[in-house]
Amino acid sequence: MASHPGPAQPINAGSGDMVERVAALSAASAHLGAARLLNPISYTTLPPRSRDEARANSSTARHLASFVEEYGAANTSMQQASALTSLNGKPLIVLTADEGADDQWQSKQDHLATLSTNSRHRHANATHDSLISDQADAAAASQAIHDVVTAVRTGRPLVPR
Repeated sequence: MASHPGPAQPINAGSGDMVERVAALSAASAHLGAARLLNPISYTTLPPRSRDEARANSSTARHLASFVEEYGAANTSMQQASALTSLNGKPLIVLTADEGADDQWQSKQDHLATLSTNSRHRHANATHDSLISDQADAAAASQAIHDVVTAVRTGRPLVPR
């Protein structure tokens, strides 16, 4: 999920301690099998071997602790994003999942694409989650990553698609 440059909330003192505690508790409960019971993602659109690997990985203590820590760092990420005003000419593709997105989100995504003079804004008829988990929709995300990596490696500007 993209962090849009905009106002962020101040970081509360001690909030990092709470995140660390929740991450440790979550990781400990994962060792007891709780992560498998609580995992809402079924990965049913993946091929059987990939599905089984994804399910096994998402049930580990390490994955669960990482997930909690990621959300604990979200406010810091928002503050860093709010300080960003330009990527200059670095390659940037903003891929917007159009399903479920409101006009305000679309506007923010449009703004993100203006941060670089070498950017493209692509739209996918998908949800945010399906860009990660659905094989057909994830192709759009994979293509965007491939195109940015190619632009970086070759030093050429992004091409329209």
